[in-house]
Amino acid sequence: MSTLVARSMKTIAIGSIFVLFAIVAGIVATAPTAFADHATASVSMPSGTSVPGCEAEKKCFIPYQVTIDPGGEVIWSNDDTAAHTVTSGTAADGPDGNFDSSLFMAGTTFSVKFDDYEPGTYQYFCMVHPWMTGEVIVEEAMMMEEEDMEEEHMEGTMVSGMSKDGSIMVKIEASKPTANEMMKIDLTFTKKDGKPQEHINYDITATQDGKQVLSDKAAHQHEGKSSHTTMALVSDKPVDIEVTLQGIGINAPFSGPQGEIVKFTVVPEFGTIAVMILGIAIISIIAVTAKTRVIPKL
Repeated sequence: MSTLVARSMKTIAIGSIFVLFAIVAGIVATAPTAFADHATASVSMPSGTSVPGCEAEKKCFIPYQVTIDPGGEVIWSNDDTAAHTVTSGTAADGPDGNFDSSLFMAGTTFSVKFDDYEPGTYQYFCMVHPWMTGEVIVEEAMMMEEEDMEEEHMEGTMVSGMSKDGSIMVKIEASKPTANEMMKIDLTFTKKDGKPQEHINYDITATQDGKQVLSDKAAHQHEGKSSHTTMALVSDKPVDIEVTLQGIGINAPFSGPQGEIVKFTVVPEFGTIAVMILGIAIISIIAVTAKTRVIPKL
């Protein structure tokens, strides 16, 4: 009998260790990072920008405006069929000498590392097609870190899912489901190496109690980040979110995973992460108990 008790105590101790490990892992996973990574920003010159018209919606350079901290790098990709330049300054006043790509061809890239630039706004344009304009904002690192930490503290939950082949990671940050309020959903798409998945195409839907509260089809993000807002929720109940990957690229046919659905559930009581931690802890205790064939009395 003493042997049985000893085994039981050992089982409980080991199970407790698993619980503690799960809780610590959850805390580490959900803790906001102290310093945000703004090392790289990507800008695309999409097909057709060599013809006037893109300037009406500021889509000659996509995105039109990027923000980095001192020391960050901006990479421009020529996804058009024509050659372009990335020249600092304005078409009205001409080049200001801060940076200039010279003429670079379709399918190539040009980059500038802003390691010796003062904080401020740097305008640029294409000397060949002067209607093409964009902006780079260099901000103080501390200012950007504070802004990002405010976003990280958004009440709600943060979880991730992955495509079947592991090539795309989908992370959501969602505010807490609250009756009569809209829920904010932030999406981040990354590659295997952790870098942003650019030019991602996807559909997103959100459902609460069988009622669809969000539907955005054929969405496209050049930098792999986006925000969506549901209609006002009718209750505080969980919200089911489905993100359907529709491939990578600016123009069809797209590459990469297509038609794959990544599902999430935002639970108001604990948040999805908390529920996952609870599940891990329970599974760990059951697994150890089954192995020793001792079931402690409750």
